[in-house]
Amino acid sequence: MEHSGLYFGIIVVGAGGCGLSAALAAAESGADVLLLEKTDKPGGGTALSSKGLRAAGTRFQREKGIEDNPARYAQDILRRNGGQSDVALTERLAQTSAETVEWLADRAGIEFEIGTHLFGHSAERAHSWKADRTIIDYLVDAAQQADNIRILFSTPAVSLKLDADGAVTGVVTQSGVITGRKVILASGGFGASPELLSQYIPQAVDIPFPGHYGSTGDGLRMGIAVGAATENLGAFQPFPTYIGPEELSVSPEVTTSGGIAVDQRGRRFVDETRFPGGIGAKMLNLPGKQAYEIFDERICQSARNHLADVIAAGMVKKAETAAELAYQLGIDAAGLERTIQEYNSATAYGKDPFGRTLSVPMNTPLYGVKVRVALYHTQGGLKVNTDAQVLRPDGSVIPNLYAGGGVATGISGSGPEGYLPGNGLLASLGLGRIAGEHAAKGFKSPPGT
Repeated sequence: MEHSGLYFGIIVVGAGGCGLSAALAAAESGADVLLLEKTDKPGGGTALSSKGLRAAGTRFQREKGIEDNPARYAQDILRRNGGQSDVALTERLAQTSAETVEWLADRAGIEFEIGTHLFGHSAERAHSWKADRTIIDYLVDAAQQADNIRILFSTPAVSLKLDADGAVTGVVTQSGVITGRKVILASGGFGASPELLSQYIPQAVDIPFPGHYGSTGDGLRMGIAVGAATENLGAFQPFPTYIGPEELSVSPEVTTSGGIAVDQRGRRFVDETRFPGGIGAKMLNLPGKQAYEIFDERICQSARNHLADVIAAGMVKKAETAAELAYQLGIDAAGLERTIQEYNSATAYGKDPFGRTLSVPMNTPLYGVKVRVALYHTQGGLKVNTDAQVLRPDGSVIPNLYAGGGVATGISGSGPEGYLPGNGLLASLGLGRIAGEHAAKGFKSPPGT
C-alpha cells in the first residue's frame, strides 16, 4: 500500500498499551487518528504485563474505605528511586492515575477490584480484574468501536518528517510519508536491541529478555535523530524470579510472605522485600546471575495459587531438612543450615541484619526453587515534560512530537533498583492518555461525546 499523500490529525507509532491509550484519548477529543504497528497484531510489552494497575484516590478505593491520595503515591515512587525521577512528571502521573483507572473502567468496561498486597506501596492501590483478559484486549475493543481510529499493522515507522523550522510534520514509512499534525511515539523500550543494551545497559546484555520482541528502541532512535534529549537510559527492571526456558516466574508473594533468597553458598544477600529491583540488582553480581528462593509450608500454602504453574513444571524442590534441600538445589548445605538458623533467631528481635522486619520462624518441610534475573523492561528514554511533549537538551519542546511508555523517560530513576511495581504501566497508560489529550487540543469533538 502506498502511503504518500495520506494525512491524519494525529499519528500514533506503536499499538501497545501506551499507543492504544493515546489513540483513544485523542479520538475522544475529535481527532482523526492513525495507529501504526510494525508487527501483525497489537499488544507490545503491555500484553505481557500483570493484571494490575496502581492508582491513588480512585472511587474503587473509596468504596472499600481505603485512604490514599496522589501525593502519597508520588512519595512512594520517589522514595523507592531515591528521588532520581523527574519530580514534576512523577507527581503528574500520580495525580492523574485515578483519572486514568476510572477512564479505563468507563471507556473500556474494565470491572476493577482492589488487591491487598502492597509490594512496596504504602496503601492498597493495585487495581485488577477477574476476567481472563489483558488490558490490551479491553483497549483494542474500545479502539475498534471508534470511527475515527484507523490501525495499520505490519507498518513500521522508519523516521520522522520535519519542516524547515524543526517541527515534526509526519512519519516516514517504507511505503512513503504519512503527514500528520501531531505524532506520538509509543513503540516501546529497547530490551530487544542488543546494540542499544550494549550502549546503555551493558549489565543486562546477557540476561534473558522475556519481553516483547518488537521492543527494539525504534521510537528512541527516531527521537534522538531529530534532536531529542534523553534521560535515565540506564534504568531497567531486573526481575529476580524468572525461570527459563519455561518462561515462568515465582510470585513476589513468596518473599513478601517471609521467604528468602540465597546464593550458591546458601547465604542471603539482600532484603528480599525490596522486590523486584532491589533483589534483581544484587543478583546481577552473583555467579550465573541466579539465586534460590527458600520458603516453608506456611508460605507455600499462602502463595499456592501463584505457584501452581511453577510447581506443576517440577521446578519446586521439597525436603524435610535444610541440608537435604540444599543437596537437591545444588548449593552449600552448611551455608543454608546456618542461614535458616540465623533467620529464625532474628525473628525474636523483629529485624535481621538487612533491616527486614521478621516475625515468624521458618519451619520444615522446606521448599526451594532456582531462579534467574531477567530484563523485564527498560525504564529510560526520551525526555518529556508533564504533557508528554518531547524536549530538546535545552529544555525547549520539539513541536508536534510526543512520547510515552517505553519510549519516554520513566519514573524509576537512573539504575536497576528504583522500580516500584506499577511504574511501567503508570508511565505507559498514563503518559499515553496525557499525550493523546494534549495532542488533540483544538480538534472538534465528534458528535455525541
